[in-house]
Amino acid sequence: MRLGSSLTVAAVLGGVACAPLDDDVDRAVRAAGLLADPELLAIEASGTWVETTPGGAEVVRAWIDAGVANRRYHKRVLVEVAAPHPDGWVRTMHPLAYEAALAGGRERWGGDTIEIFPDGGPGGGVVGPVLARARLQHDADGDGRDEMVATPWRRLWGDGPIDLPEDDPWLVVTSPVAADGAPTDVVFAPFDDPGRTMIAAIDEVIGRAQAAPGERHTLHLAMFNVTDDPLIDRLIAAHDAGVEVRVVFDGRKLRPWYTWFRGDDRLVAAGVPILGGFRPGGAMHDKIVMIDGRRVATGSFNWEPGARTDNHEAMFTTGDAALVRAYADRFTMLAGGAQMARGGAADPDGVASVSFAPDEAPYRILGRLIDRAARTIHVAMFTCKDVAYDDDDGGPTSLFAKLAAARRRGVDVRVVVDHGVHEASEYHGIESPDDPSDEWLEDQGIRVVRADNPRGRYASMHHKLTVIDGEVVVAGAFNWYHDAAYRNDEDQLVLRDRVLATRVTGELIDLFRQYDPAWDPAEWPQVRVRFAVRDDRTRWGDQVAIIGDLPALGGWSASGGLSLAAWSWPTWTGDVVLPAGVHLNWKAITRRTDGSVEWEPGPDRRATVPTGVGHATIAIEAR
Repeated sequence: MRLGSSLTVAAVLGGVACAPLDDDVDRAVRAAGLLADPELLAIEASGTWVETTPGGAEVVRAWIDAGVANRRYHKRVLVEVAAPHPDGWVRTMHPLAYEAALAGGRERWGGDTIEIFPDGGPGGGVVGPVLARARLQHDADGDGRDEMVATPWRRLWGDGPIDLPEDDPWLVVTSPVAADGAPTDVVFAPFDDPGRTMIAAIDEVIGRAQAAPGERHTLHLAMFNVTDDPLIDRLIAAHDAGVEVRVVFDGRKLRPWYTWFRGDDRLVAAGVPILGGFRPGGAMHDKIVMIDGRRVATGSFNWEPGARTDNHEAMFTTGDAALVRAYADRFTMLAGGAQMARGGAADPDGVASVSFAPDEAPYRILGRLIDRAARTIHVAMFTCKDVAYDDDDGGPTSLFAKLAAARRRGVDVRVVVDHGVHEASEYHGIESPDDPSDEWLEDQGIRVVRADNPRGRYASMHHKLTVIDGEVVVAGAFNWYHDAAYRNDEDQLVLRDRVLATRVTGELIDLFRQYDPAWDPAEWPQVRVRFAVRDDRTRWGDQVAIIGDLPALGGWSASGGLSLAAWSWPTWTGDVVLPAGVHLNWKAITRRTDGSVEWEPGPDRRATVPTGVGHATIAIEAR
């Protein structure tokens, strides 16, 4: 975010109390009944210091200490920062940590993750003062349910007048739940376009808002990356149509030197409320979209052009009531709301469940599922570097140790990893050495395939998918490495659904087909596919064939492919056995009696070989 300023910055060498503001600035929190009693919560000191980044940008870093009444053991204390932007205000949320006991049954909680950008970075502008307030999870009204109470706003840095808008979009955020019961579905990029699916869902919400302008309609996002312009366009259109749009980013993306991250400036300029979420040493890595409270979308899919057209990605959508509720509550927490304890995350036997990192330890659930695997564990994991933890019996273990144990007991364990993450490589000018994790797995007898995506210089195999025994699907944003387990905001979805498991297995089969040099289709489920092409323009002696990008379809060679028969002319038919789930591009061609070949006009036809069936038919009318 380009937070420009013409103000001179001086480092505050010692701690000082944040300067109080007029009560009028806090009218929203007072009206909501959420103003904290100073004995319960108060900002007591703050400070700033100036740093220059390696790229030459000037950054003011700030710390805040809050005094908190020690009324209960578990506490959630945050500091919210409001920074003026040429087009509005940008909020960030920072967790505070316990520092020391104070006299009178109070505690000191603090944090130093706040960043202020006085020169605005590239293309900066003039701004005014930066404000801060502390927030505490507390049962303010005594009804047995927690809220987030807040201190008054205080000046943290900078001079000049303060013009906070009357609307306070992040004071109380509740993500509604009106689940429609839609079954869980999945879209895989790049063969399909998750962005197109999401745009259609947003347009449905816009349509409902326009049809009933007095009703509340919502689009709530917690999204690691937002740079795809068509998706940003639809969010802005939804906001303009009266939809309640709230967007939580990974807070680091607001840094002005992250010039590739365009979504923040566009959304602020359009008046869409955005919030940068900070995790000390980690990231807000979720990819959650709450669609009008009816459905939730999650998976590996970020809102980036490359994620739509180049990467291997998955986006799951569901209207399952329990999942929608769990994700709605999580969004509320990420948006600065209260965090409610849940019991469902610990049970790996549920038909559908979700767990969140770091507080709900999703790796433990995954480890139990691996322990129970009897036949197969098939994984596609972007970052696959292991997670170490203490097992349920207290002994040290890890996800890799459990995979190795599964392999020793005869389970077929296969893992697809991203080549750029695990081999020595360059990524946007940063050189990384070879990572030994994949070689360690191979030493345990596990089949490892390194996917080197050819669709772009930085295209990746970005999946976070596991299928166990052809029955259990594990998905979400959670990668297998330390930061994802212990520092980041992440989600892990577990679904016991054979039909969905066969579809995800089909995607994994297609990855093995593309990237495994030892690929053997006989090792995977096969489907007999009948192609039927109706073409009454063919004449005696002509030959219709199917040509495509699979070896069984000739590899686009006009002299090969699947030759069809005209027993039911003008419909030509022919059968071929293909691996289940494989994506294919293909066309019909006609070989004329004079030796010429006519290719079907128009774009390539596209299909995914069905999963969970023995026979399938692909029927078309010739163009």
